[in-house]
Amino acid sequence: MTHVVSISNRTTAFAFSVIIVSLAIFIATVVAVVPVRADASHVLTITSQTADIDYGEKITITTTVDAGSYPAEIEAVRALFRPQGGSTIWSYSYPEYSVGGAISGEISVTFDIPTGPGSYYPPGTEFDIEIEVTNRSGETSSVISPTTVEYLDPAKNWERVQGNGYTVVYYGVARSRVEDLVAAVDSRIPTLEATLGITDPPDFKAVVFPSVQEATPSFPPVSQTATDQFLFAGFAQPEYRLFVQGQMNATTFTHELAHLYTHEAVVSSFLSGIPSWLNEGLSRFLETGSSESSNARLRSSVRPDELLSLSHMQTIPGQRSDVSIFYPQAGAFVGYLVDEYSHAGMADLLGEVNKGRSIQRAFELIYHKPLYEVENDWRKLFNADPLPIPSATVEVSDAVGEKIPNTPVPLVDYEAAAGNPQPTSTVAPATLPTVTPETPPLFDQTDSIEEYGTNWAIAGIVIGLSIITGIWLFTSRRKIPKHNS
Repeated sequence: MTHVVSISNRTTAFAFSVIIVSLAIFIATVVAVVPVRADASHVLTITSQTADIDYGEKITITTTVDAGSYPAEIEAVRALFRPQGGSTIWSYSYPEYSVGGAISGEISVTFDIPTGPGSYYPPGTEFDIEIEVTNRSGETSSVISPTTVEYLDPAKNWERVQGNGYTVVYYGVARSRVEDLVAAVDSRIPTLEATLGITDPPDFKAVVFPSVQEATPSFPPVSQTATDQFLFAGFAQPEYRLFVQGQMNATTFTHELAHLYTHEAVVSSFLSGIPSWLNEGLSRFLETGSSESSNARLRSSVRPDELLSLSHMQTIPGQRSDVSIFYPQAGAFVGYLVDEYSHAGMADLLGEVNKGRSIQRAFELIYHKPLYEVENDWRKLFNADPLPIPSATVEVSDAVGEKIPNTPVPLVDYEAAAGNPQPTSTVAPATLPTVTPETPPLFDQTDSIEEYGTNWAIAGIVIGLSIITGIWLFTSRRKIPKHNS
């Protein structure tokens, strides 16, 4: 028996050793993925900050940081900036810096935020600034500036008027005109909220230029034709919760504001967006809260056989002739949905999309009809032939629908386009270039989280397999038949 007990004890000791070693590996992995932070004694304070705006090219930021006795130990300084909005990320660079001295404890940091070609930001964008300091021991301290930097042309005399949940930033227009615009738009807010299901929106901003000609250089880069012919009245920028407009017009203003509201209504969607016929149709309808103008436009200038299929309206069309049909048809169809099934029904539809439902599935849940059947019901009002029932293989797919973008959504000045007899082949791309600063590399915090998550998973697998192995060894040894010595 003594010999058997000896084997059992050694097996138990071995199993526990395996478990202890596994725990050690797990702890080491955890320590490896947890970033080192500075101790509480290294507190940074921003004492001054200036911003020099070279409009259309860059913003030069100079920040002075009080680091106490920290400067003598500095290994690196990182400057970070992030445009404010619903889904923006931090960008960073390692700029040159100067130290005021070991006694003064001040660090002067100067860096640029590129805003030129390839790094477009709309006017009105506000940037958060953060300075991060790493010492020679690898510890980091950081401080976010209490002062944001607003990107506006310093050559203009900008003024502001507050509306219901938004601020109008403008120049070159009498204040009384802006106040009249705000009063008109404010009267539309209850309809926006009821139709889109948004009752507590974030603060929005509207940057309004006195004319389309003056606004166009500040619009996002699209085609040269669009720039030369002034095809756009404004651009909604949901990523930054603002829009830029080239005319003091309440209808266009409400259209753009509706884009921002719509984005907030579906911002949590797994698909991150909706097709253009619904996105633009909502904005067109909400300009006045009525589809009468869209219906009249279709009946007066569009033949029944010219009506577009919703399956061909997933994105804004490129042909000018199609654009003149697309906008009133989108507004008329959305108006039909609201009139037939109520404002609350539309809000519920967007709510289902926000849960990750496809447009097809959301229609069936809310309207108790498939989308093609509702579309054919609407086409009857214009004496248009019904569309064939889509087969399972060619059914409209939400996967190809235009997303509510992080890049700008163009508002085509469709009224002007329809009255201009000069044809053009391209109006605008469905999406525009993403924001990618030229100099500082992008730092997406989600990337770090994903990397950490991968390491934790590896650690979990290692510890789990080790524990299972140890338990198996322990139990299998206990089952060995006992032999008399």
